[in-house]
Amino acid sequence: MESLAVRLSFLTYLRVKAIVLPSHLCREWGLKHKMIITISHGQKNSRALVMEDTQIQSGRVVKLTSPLKKALAIPYAGTIHIKNENGTLRIGPSIGIVTTGIKTDTQTLLGGRTRFFKKLLMAQKGKGVYYFLFSPDEVDWESNQVNGWFLLPNEQGEYSWRQCVTAMPDSLYDRIPSRAAEAKDDVQDFKIKLITETHVPIFNLGFFDKWGVHQRLSYMPEVTNYIPETHLAPTLDMLESMLEKYPMLYLKPKNGSLGYGIVKVQRLSNGFRVSYRMGGSNFSKTFAKLANLYRHIFRTRQVSNYLIQQGIQLCTYKGRPFDFRVHLHKNLDNNWVVSCMAAKVAGVGSVTTHVRTGGFVIPGRELLETLFPDRFDELEEQIREASVRLAQSMELAYSTHLGELGLDMAIDLNGDIWMFEANSKPGRSIFKHDRLKRADELSRSLLVDYSRYLANF
Repeated sequence: MESLAVRLSFLTYLRVKAIVLPSHLCREWGLKHKMIITISHGQKNSRALVMEDTQIQSGRVVKLTSPLKKALAIPYAGTIHIKNENGTLRIGPSIGIVTTGIKTDTQTLLGGRTRFFKKLLMAQKGKGVYYFLFSPDEVDWESNQVNGWFLLPNEQGEYSWRQCVTAMPDSLYDRIPSRAAEAKDDVQDFKIKLITETHVPIFNLGFFDKWGVHQRLSYMPEVTNYIPETHLAPTLDMLESMLEKYPMLYLKPKNGSLGYGIVKVQRLSNGFRVSYRMGGSNFSKTFAKLANLYRHIFRTRQVSNYLIQQGIQLCTYKGRPFDFRVHLHKNLDNNWVVSCMAAKVAGVGSVTTHVRTGGFVIPGRELLETLFPDRFDELEEQIREASVRLAQSMELAYSTHLGELGLDMAIDLNGDIWMFEANSKPGRSIFKHDRLKRADELSRSLLVDYSRYLANF
């Protein structure tokens, strides 16, 4: 059955584990006064007495006694959902975000990421959920409890961090911040125990690497036309062969992000040009011989950590190439939807479209309207459809829960659509644009909705 939003409050004067329900809910769920039933919250459950409140013939006020509140590790009263699932009354959903680097200072709980997580948790407003942060070392596996950080309002409506003991949640969102943090023993131990000892669904587990994405998608005929030709560990012969096929190539770190380490190689009429960013500046050099260019590139870079990728002749805006960051989410119905499509225009002389290298962001539809006034609707729909198809293929290829993706998409000079990169922990810098604030709100709201879906609420 569907879950019901109720107003949860606590009774402090009864010393038994009991739940007080309005008469109409008792009738609806087939519960009798003084029945003993199982009640759960997250991964905790307890047997408790049903007490029918005959004074409340309508409304959805549910009360728990203090012993039951403690047994279920329910953090606070307020609007929450309840459902009768196979004879168990479930209270929730309880949604956890697992991350690292949490401090004890509530003013700077996560350092530079504090504002990011505050905005994430603000999406709980009006949804009737328990939504919190915790780190892997704050779990008590024996009691199925965690020390979670909640963002709660005071009487003046101002939000602040509060730490509460709560149940291991119904569903989890993985926001471990980096591959280095992912590799730490406490994070690895947490994820192994989560998978082997609990049934808590977690989405966006771990990080993608570019080669792994390419390998999986290259075997899926429904999306191969969006994937540039890519190879691992480029040799000189491979570089020469690829430049015979394409006038431009990119060399990319297989585990890179934010455009760091990307090298552009172009075939010229009288030689070859290499371009990259170094020391905060754009660098370009021409070579008569490809072997000299190859040695120059890999004098400080490890070949085995790099991919070679077909270069795409991108459409341009004011003379600068651009691509699109397409942010996708699963919704409450477990369907992929696009929450945002933002165009990223490259900085002058930059080999990437990242803002940190001089690029800038424009709402995707606005750019398409400017450049393609007669067919912008068609192009936008093509990019959205391709992005959803790619997201569906990614989820199938990885056989795991994916609730959020950031895809780097592009249109070439022939009007064909390409995908360069897929991110399982997409950044949110595009949402800083004034005209993408509503997309930001939608994106954060969809994270809660998909978490509710995984929690079966």
